[in-house]
Order: sequence, then C-alpha cells, then structure tokens
Amino acid sequence: MSNDAAPTDDIVAALGGLPTATIYEAAGKWGDVAANIRPIVDGLRLCGRAFTVKAMPGDNLVVFRAIEEARAGSVLVIDAGGTDRATIWGGTSTCACVAKGIKGCVTNAAVRDIPQIRGLNFPVYAAGINVRGTVKSHPGWTQVPISFGEVPVKPGDIVIGDEDGLVIVAAERAEEVAKKAAEKHRSDQEREARILRGEPIRAVLKL
Repeated sequence: MSNDAAPTDDIVAALGGLPTATIYEAAGKWGDVAANIRPIVDGLRLCGRAFTVKAMPGDNLVVFRAIEEARAGSVLVIDAGGTDRATIWGGTSTCACVAKGIKGCVTNAAVRDIPQIRGLNFPVYAAGINVRGTVKSHPGWTQVPISFGEVPVKPGDIVIGDEDGLVIVAAERAEEVAKKAAEKHRSDQEREARILRGEPIRAVLKL
C-alpha cells in the first residue's frame, strides 16, 4: 500500500479482530497509548479511523462540532489537556454518537454519566471519571495532528481498543501491521495450544 493510500475497510476490520498487545508487538513495539487511559465499559472492543479533536481543557464546544463532522464508523480521539479534573464527555455526546454510528470515543480527560454510557454499550476510553461539567466557549480544532497518550495521532490513523488498552496504527502502516499481527496471532495460538497439551513452557519458548 502506498503511503498516501487510506487503509481499506477490510484492513481496518482485520486489525479490529486482533488483540491490542499483538498489534503493538507486530508494529515494532510502537503505538501503545498511556496506560492511564482505560475503558469505561468492560468487555467492549473498539476499532475505527481516528477523527482527531483538540479541545481546551474544561471546554467541550468542539466535541459537538466533531460529532457533526465525523463520519459513521469513526472514532473520536480527543486531546483535552490530559487531566482527570476536566470532564470532556458524557451522556448527551454518547447519545449523539450512537445515533450517528460513530464507533467510540477516546480521550485523555475525564468523562461522566457512566451508567448512561454503559447502558448504551458505547466504547469510551478515558483518563478518569469526574462530576465536573464544562464550559462551551472555545472553538477548538478538528482533524489536526495531535499527541494522545504519548502517541502521535493523525486523522485517519487506526484506533484499536480492548480490555488491555489502546493502540494506534499509522494509516500508512496499517496493511503491513495487520499482516504481521495476524501471523503473530496464529503463532501465539499454536504456541499456547502446545503448552495446554502439556509441553514444557521453556521448551515451547526455546528458552
């Protein structure tokens, strides 16, 4: 795939079916989002193309514009200052995303309205939970390169999440990483099947 070609839906779907840890290893140990950004709803997987958002801490006006602009199937990636004392997301924004078909939201700030988010089975990853509301005054920015959880993210990069955490795959590497991750996943499954059959772990791992 050429560097300026967007990954196909099949490539995105392939990445979405693989463990984040496997993808991280296959990508050369790159793309792991900071561990403090955790899933709010357990048991949900997340995968889609990044729609990037940069908000002023404590101001979520740009989030509502992003929801209007983002295509169905996107994942909102919101850099809101990296603090769990500033809430950027809640029930209303979740309802709007569910109605539009947006796949999920990941943010380095806090979220609230957790029972509503869980009830809608909407994947949200956040740096914390807080009751604080926000102001709505700064226009913010959409579809710009951002730094998110110590990883650079561009519009269109692939965001994958499971209960282990989040990993970002650069769009221009998606095909390569998907192929390597699939091969590694098959190898890991074969190795673990041998261990379950009783082979010594040191022998299987060639230690």
